[in-house]
This record gives sequence, structure tokens and C-alpha cells, in this order.
Amino acid sequence: MNKQQIAVLHEEGYIKQKEDGYFSVRIVTKAGTLTAQQMICLSEIADKYGRGQIGFTTRQSVEIPWIKEEYISEVKEKIKSAGLITGGTGKKVEPIAACKGTVCSYGLIDTLDLSNRLHERFFARELPGKFKIGIAGCPNNCVTAPIHDLGFMAQKLPRVEEDLCKGCTMCKRNCKANAIEMVEKRAKIDYEKCVQCGQCIKVCPFKAMQTEKEGLAVFIGGKFGRRYRIGDRLETLISIDEAVEITERVIAFYDKNGLPGERLADVVDRLGIDRVKAAVTVKSYL
Repeated sequence: MNKQQIAVLHEEGYIKQKEDGYFSVRIVTKAGTLTAQQMICLSEIADKYGRGQIGFTTRQSVEIPWIKEEYISEVKEKIKSAGLITGGTGKKVEPIAACKGTVCSYGLIDTLDLSNRLHERFFARELPGKFKIGIAGCPNNCVTAPIHDLGFMAQKLPRVEEDLCKGCTMCKRNCKANAIEMVEKRAKIDYEKCVQCGQCIKVCPFKAMQTEKEGLAVFIGGKFGRRYRIGDRLETLISIDEAVEITERVIAFYDKNGLPGERLADVVDRLGIDRVKAAVTVKSYL
């Protein structure tokens, strides 16, 4: 197999291992979600064509190593029959990574729904370089949204309705950021410490903790690896629907201004975050 054939397979998600004659096949998921039948199919592939091993990538894709070159065609058919696709490599929008906010007790949004919407619209779109999107369902930030090319993190800002507060301290006891104090038997929020997780709203038995605003924080130009960069945060929260729109704008800006092989983080450093913000900001939420 020549270098061009290997490169074509790599684009399809069949990645040459350092061991001669072997490939790892990368199967794309939507936020790490598979059906039970799909998992059975992948298990059978690993047993029959590999060495019975299955791993998971940082992009929540499935990877089956030790596939011999001569079995690749058969593996392709098996994966297709399960309604799955391979790929997630190259200078494209990579599989969207999302936490389990849909079912997690801390989750503030349906992360799987947003991930699916972004996946259907943007996955595998060709760009100057790889492009990673991360969705965190709360400020616990399990998916490390700020170090993605484009990251979203759900937040909920609380306010105190003093007339309803009974001084029970439930909010204070549940605040992991230590952002709540009791002043004259009433809850008082230190917004410098508050991470906007919304837990105080959830646990208050008297509905004294109300939602002032909620939505998604947006981080642009993050990157991890040997030269990492924390993404710049937009000044305000946006809605779920606006997340789709701003993704379109950020990708369009990157596609137009990025040099071949350049990551969005490098574009931000080269052109300045103010120029990027001016180009991608959605007027409706300013």
C-alpha cells in the first residue's frame, strides 16, 4: 500500500498503526452515544477482525485497533450495516464533544440535543485546519469547553428574593464555590465567586433563589496539545438557538481568514480577538 492510499484511508478514519500492516478504525459517534445493537456490532468487529480491543478517543469516537489491511473492505461493510460512519480526522470539523448534561443531575441544558444539531449541520465541513467544538452542560465543565476552537458552557445566574428567604442556609450549604453568606438571616450572593451553576436555585425550598438569566457562555480560539490556549470568552450568555448561529459565523470567519493548516487559536492571535468578536457577534443578544 502506497502513501497516497494510506492518506485516503486516513481521511476515511482508517489510521495506519506503527505496526506494519495494521490499522485502527475510528467510528464517529454523536456525543459518545451508541445504541446497544451498534455496540454489539462493533464488539463483533473487534473480535473477528481485530484483537478484541475497543477504545474511545477524546472526541468521543470509538476506535478499534489491530485491523489487518486485507480486512478493511469487510470492516467497512459491517460498519455501514450498523448505520455508522468512520472518519473524524483531517482539516475538518471534528466530532462534537459533549458532556452528559442531558441526564446528569448538574446539567442545565440538553447537551445531546445541541450536539446533534451542531453535528448534523457542521460535522466534517472542510476548513483550513481541524476544528473542535465542545459543549459543557454546567460550570463543572467536564468537557473543558474553553480549550476548544469553539466551546459552549451552560450557566444559570441566581438572584435572591429577600422577601421569600427564610434563612434556612440550604443554598449556602450546597454552594461549592462558597459564594453565599447569610447576612441578617438572609442569603447574599458574592457574584465575584459565583460560577453560575444554578444549584442554589435548585435546592432552595422556598423559591427565594430565582433565575436572573441563563444560557450559554461562549469561548472562541481555545486549543489543547503541546501549545495550548484558553479561549476568549464573549461578554454575555446566548441561547441554544443562537449557539447554532454563532457556530456558523465562527466557522465562516475561520474559513475566510485561516491560513492552510492554521488553527483558529492562531488566527485569533494573529488578527486579535476584537476583530474576531466584531465579525462573529450576533446582534440580537448584545
